[in-house]
Amino acid sequence: MAWNLRGGVLIIGSLLWQKNLTDDDTSVRLDWRNGRLDLENRIYIKAPIRYGRKSKDGITTMIFSNKMKNKKGFCYVIPFKKAINNKDELLCEAISLSCAEGMKGNFVRRWGVLTYLFNNTIDNDAKKAIVQLFRKRKKNKKFDIEEYKVSGEKNCLTKSLKLNIDWPEPVLEKDKDLLNKFHFLLATATKPQNPAPNLSEISESVKSDMKRMYFINNMINGIITAEDFEISKLL
Repeated sequence: MAWNLRGGVLIIGSLLWQKNLTDDDTSVRLDWRNGRLDLENRIYIKAPIRYGRKSKDGITTMIFSNKMKNKKGFCYVIPFKKAINNKDELLCEAISLSCAEGMKGNFVRRWGVLTYLFNNTIDNDAKKAIVQLFRKRKKNKKFDIEEYKVSGEKNCLTKSLKLNIDWPEPVLEKDKDLLNKFHFLLATATKPQNPAPNLSEISESVKSDMKRMYFINNMINGIITAEDFEISKLL
């Protein structure tokens, strides 16, 4: 029997606005967004996010963090264009997301993982099948959930690659019913810097980022953390 699941992607950073990954890979992210996502029906949501990972180019980028459970930031849920009817269709969407993230079709990389989040509306059989799929893709990959938290906070991932946060809240009350129609979400969880960067360190990273302008582009596109005002005062 077909699943007929409504799914989407929880986006917390440059996956929303960046055209490409490197100067020579054309428009991989733009093509993925236009081909796979229903951009017109994006939903503005609250989620536990903050700046906490230093990328290879020295920019401090976004992470999921249960430290921010009571100080949520703003980001987006964007639906897939098509319903997910079976495991193969889910795998196709997940691999496409992986490629847009520079993970080359893998679910686990040194710097982050592909993850999923369930709504309580999902059918139990479909739920089990998705968990099994992610466990299979994780098999034999080096992965430690203890690396997906900072200090005393709760891990943002489980051993089966599930995103270990609450189901997101809509910013606008009118979107509550629409958000609850989703059965699951995919996302990318990146490994945080440990110890976490302080606000002064984050602001210095923003000042030095003259090319990608990660922090500025996030703010322009509505991706905002509870700490952004304090970071901005240091710029």
